[in-house]
Amino acid sequence: MPMRHARALAGERRIAVQPADQDPGEDAHEIGGKSNRIEGLYRAEAPRLAHYFRRRIGETDEAPDLVQEAFARLAAFMAREGLANPAPYLQRIARNLLFERSRRRARRMAAAHVAIGEEADIAVPPAQEEALAHADLMARYEDAVQGLPDRTREAFLLHRLDELTYREIAERLGISIPTVQYHVGRALAQISTALETE
Repeated sequence: MPMRHARALAGERRIAVQPADQDPGEDAHEIGGKSNRIEGLYRAEAPRLAHYFRRRIGETDEAPDLVQEAFARLAAFMAREGLANPAPYLQRIARNLLFERSRRRARRMAAAHVAIGEEADIAVPPAQEEALAHADLMARYEDAVQGLPDRTREAFLLHRLDELTYREIAERLGISIPTVQYHVGRALAQISTALETE
């Protein structure tokens, strides 16, 4: 498959630069010769080149892609220029591909790099952060409850902690049900305001 791509690329490049006064039969012979030459070079050099790439970048799936890219570049060059010995040029292309790959990776890494300065916050695990936030909220809640007027705090705690109904609170405190509702509502409003402002 890669060889067909290289052969087609070489043929397309050659056809595109063919002078108008050149004999088409002569050009077809030249293209066929270059195509056979690239194909022979591919058979001889592709395994060695794949080994070279794997040795340089590790066992990844990139090596066959790099081999194909190297031969595509070689075919494009050979379509424009004649090469007496294309193997060294192919090796140069391979080194350039590795260099380009390295530069792309360095740019990606630089974009993702976050400098850690002295003023950087120490990372806190989410569970610990949630526990700290919950403890802070509870402390503010308790302070807000303690800051309520005595009668309001008493009605609120009987309702929330002891889970008494408004009627039971009214009987225990000797006040009317609407007064219990007033105290519980007042407590909720003051606690809510205290929690929102801090």
